Amino acid sequence: MQGKQLTMLLGVLYGGAFLAGFNENLVNMGLIAIMDEFVIDSVTAQWLVTGFMIASTIIVMCMAFLYRRIKLRSLFFAASALTLAGSVLGLFSTNFAMLLVARIIQAVGSGVFIPLMMNTILAVTPKNKLGSYLSLGGCTITFGPAFAPVICGALVTNLGWRSIFIAPIAVMVLLGVLGFIYVKDLENSEAHLDAPSVTLSGVTLFALSFGLAEIAIDTVLGAVSLIIAVAAAVAFVARQLACQYPLIELSPMRRVSFWPAAVFALVSLMSTFSMSVLLPLYLEGACGITAFVAGVVMLIPVLCNAASTLISGRIMDKRGGWPLIPLGFASIAVGFTLMAIFASTYSIVAMFFASTLVFIGVGMSLAPSQTAGLRTLPPRENPFGVALMTTFTQIAACAGPSLYIGLMSSSENAALNSGALETAAVAQGFAVAVCFAAALALASAIGAIAFCRAALKRSNAASKHAQAQLPTEIALLMEKTPFVVNDTMPVGEVMHELVNRKVSGMPVVNDGGVPIGFISDGDIMRYLSECHPAITSSYSLMEAANSQTFDEKLKELVALPVSHIATERVVSISQDATLQEACTLLAQHKLKKVPVVQNGAIVGMLSRSDVIRYAMNNALAGIEE
Repeated sequence: MQGKQLTMLLGVLYGGAFLAGFNENLVNMGLIAIMDEFVIDSVTAQWLVTGFMIASTIIVMCMAFLYRRIKLRSLFFAASALTLAGSVLGLFSTNFAMLLVARIIQAVGSGVFIPLMMNTILAVTPKNKLGSYLSLGGCTITFGPAFAPVICGALVTNLGWRSIFIAPIAVMVLLGVLGFIYVKDLENSEAHLDAPSVTLSGVTLFALSFGLAEIAIDTVLGAVSLIIAVAAAVAFVARQLACQYPLIELSPMRRVSFWPAAVFALVSLMSTFSMSVLLPLYLEGACGITAFVAGVVMLIPVLCNAASTLISGRIMDKRGGWPLIPLGFASIAVGFTLMAIFASTYSIVAMFFASTLVFIGVGMSLAPSQTAGLRTLPPRENPFGVALMTTFTQIAACAGPSLYIGLMSSSENAALNSGALETAAVAQGFAVAVCFAAALALASAIGAIAFCRAALKRSNAASKHAQAQLPTEIALLMEKTPFVVNDTMPVGEVMHELVNRKVSGMPVVNDGGVPIGFISDGDIMRYLSECHPAITSSYSLMEAANSQTFDEKLKELVALPVSHIATERVVSISQDATLQEACTLLAQHKLKKVPVVQNGAIVGMLSRSDVIRYAMNNALAGIEE
């Protein structure tokens, strides 16, 4: 799949991922209004967020099965129908229980979209572009939380909290129409679902979220819940290792190149999910601003997160995770620390800049962490790696808000009991929560340094080993006696070389053999076209040469040194580069051939036809086997 079909398919799936991110944060700006209408506290209200995440996580854990068993088109429309149904029910909710059910139905549909997008990217895009495509996907997910505060804040302020469900209804209808046109089925494979594993995962997530929310309020109840969560988690892991068809294949977690990356993604996501709940509560509860203004304050930081995610993905493709991931966590730690310091000042400006640092840090650490883990997996483990990464995402979404709101609520209640004003109590609770987040981010930065340095050493060792074993594919495929011309050679002699050797261009080298340019028939034609606008093709050049009126400019041209008209910028590739890198270079620059260099000198010429022939021979050999 390629071209417009690929672009539109990914566009629709990116839209679904955007909506999933939007729905995760849908009720955040309306929590204060919901708490007032239904007379509930923040710990109860946060279950509209945590309950959504638990249901979504269970679906995510089933996605390795669903993606392989159900056709892409059917899976997309089932998710769309559930998301639409939950949104409609939420729009007409009359009590908290009805609203919670609506959020859970919405979560079942939304939980499909992000892993569906990630699995499809792995299936239809080249691996050397994986970081860019996943980062773009990360941006679309981030745009959901970016626009949710502003859109939902405006709706809550002007139309009431129920109106927030209008937005996902409208987006889902649009995506449904586009999906009907552009979402096509991919190849499926056999898969099985283990029901006890699904049950154990649900118990683990509920007990974990409940325990983290209660541990700072009711220590005994919270501790008992966390013990149940640990026991259920151990039973779940044992079940995955023992049963014939595990819900999640844990084999990627045995890889030292994968599991730390998953943990870093977890911490990074805990930061962003917690901020999406904590910051509105602080801005509305302590600073006294409206939901809409709070959403506007959060917009720029979250958009900065999207920008840093996109830029970081490109850096990751070129340079790897060092020092990108550690710097990201350092930025998160600094941002949270500044929030704790300025919480008691009620300064919206300070919160704006501090939250911007946090969100930029998340962009620098999240997608690169995911890419660092996923790119090391063999193709067979790709669906399991994606399932694990998205499961960690949902665990972060469950654990983060539960833990930090629990800490905030406990500290806030303690402050109120000591006689503090409500605004001061909210600020104190917020400061305690972000202090804990800062400590966690700092620990992650230290761990990321060790992880990235170790990954760099493994990569360098593997590269040296491969180079010592066999000549590179490029060295085997390239033409080892390349045609080159000296930079002092007259253009007339170069023309003879081009004609005699039946080539359209040759590298230009200096006396030391170092490439300094490239001369092609296009360069000659462009020079003549500047003097004679009628000469714009090979045919018109021949006609002009045969014409009695062809002026003497051509005589001047043939006497010029080739360096006068050659293209100065040389596109070349190292002999030690991979064939995949060569394909990327040829495609990006639209070249038919490229010089191969070693130690600064040209040692061969690699043509597009050589690469295509090699690929076709390998493909045919694989079919015959």
